[in-house]
Amino acid sequence: MKSPSRASEVRMNKDVKYLTPKRSVKEIHGTERRAASAQAVAELMFVKAAQEQQLDETTIAEYPDLFVEWDANWRGKQGDIVQDEGNLYRSIHDVTNEGQNTKPSATPSMWTRIGNPLDEFPEWVQPIGAHDAYAKGDKASHNGKNWVSTADNNVWEPGVYGWEEATQATAVAADEGDGE
Repeated sequence: MKSPSRASEVRMNKDVKYLTPKRSVKEIHGTERRAASAQAVAELMFVKAAQEQQLDETTIAEYPDLFVEWDANWRGKQGDIVQDEGNLYRSIHDVTNEGQNTKPSATPSMWTRIGNPLDEFPEWVQPIGAHDAYAKGDKASHNGKNWVSTADNNVWEPGVYGWEEATQATAVAADEGDGE
């Protein structure tokens, strides 16, 4: 069998359709790198806004993976947010050395827990001071009951003072900002 001539090779190649992208691989990789960089910048801006208390707790709690996991070597400033045992915590003071660094879940006097947006009535935690006191309309569960705070800066245990046991009406009123 005779091998094809150069002329027939050229004709055959004209009939072949190549699948080529509209953009070069270099352009595609450049676009992906820019998108990844933009995402990283957006995540940094989100964390910064959260730590400067420019975002509400519900929004912050929707993205827990953006915050660092607390460990014994962690150092940070007042307002910084960390993860610990599946929860987010905000530092209430600067942490500059090992003696100041305490496990958030074990030392509520040094950290403010950021609530889980999926819990309508999160478990009540005894406030340590003004930084973590309950606001009027805040909801909490305690001793098997649901409660709505009727006072601002509420540090009292539900059932003692400043709380009303939640019914459907009080829960709706608290959501609408009308709770008493």
